[in-house]
Amino acid sequence: MPSLAGRLRARVEGGHPMVQHMMLASGLQRGTVDYVKFIILGRSRTGSNFLRGLLASRGGVTVLGEIFKNPAKIEWGTKGFPVRFGAGHRYQRDPIGFLERDVFRPLPGSVEALGFKLFYYHAAEPGRKQVWDHLRQRKDVRIIHLMRRNILKTHLSRQRAGRNDEWVSLSKPALEEEPIELSIEECQQQFEQTRRWEHEFAALFIDVPMMNLYYEDLVSQHETVMVDVQDFLGLEVRPVAPQTFKQSHRPMAEAIANFEQLRRAFQGTEWQSFFESE
Repeated sequence: MPSLAGRLRARVEGGHPMVQHMMLASGLQRGTVDYVKFIILGRSRTGSNFLRGLLASRGGVTVLGEIFKNPAKIEWGTKGFPVRFGAGHRYQRDPIGFLERDVFRPLPGSVEALGFKLFYYHAAEPGRKQVWDHLRQRKDVRIIHLMRRNILKTHLSRQRAGRNDEWVSLSKPALEEEPIELSIEECQQQFEQTRRWEHEFAALFIDVPMMNLYYEDLVSQHETVMVDVQDFLGLEVRPVAPQTFKQSHRPMAEAIANFEQLRRAFQGTEWQSFFESE
């Protein structure tokens, strides 16, 4: 007759992920680190939550939030991912140990891939910058470099979300917001800074498997693009479905109160095309 542990393991085999995590923590189920590890690299307002929802809808993929965003606490950004005892202490004192013991740790066999969002400006403090070099040196962590071709739309989305403190839309918006005014100086700064980040971090991970992914393509043809994403992650291709929605469909000329002023200011510059595409 099978042992009690054996019978319990049989009952949870293929069961709810939370139950599997509990079994793993109790020693009744063996975990594995033989799953795909990845990060979604980028900046805010480039579709990371949209991508995250698509991946999660596939099943077998866990995508944590911006875990290195806040130096004071871990922002796991997901439900159902059990936190190990001492994780907060390791996060504060030993970010590499936290990454290896609390994030890329042994997990149930049902987990095919695990990743998290890491933005250019995360883990920027002196005691945490080592996270970047560690990820680069591992070489088994795959990078989905998520960008947006039109940085003006990124900046507009960031300002709009900040104004309302609404960063994710789980339903289609009922009403369009009032137009917002953007300063020439802030636009210039955002354009230049974002391009610098894109080039800097592409160079940092030059020897690591990386997929360049653009928000515009993800939104316009997510089914086709997500086939490529799953292939890149080495996963069996399965259907996916959006879990979040765009917060606005208003043309930029209507969404930005001083659009014509900005368009004239950037006429003839390398940023001119941002004001010509919708």
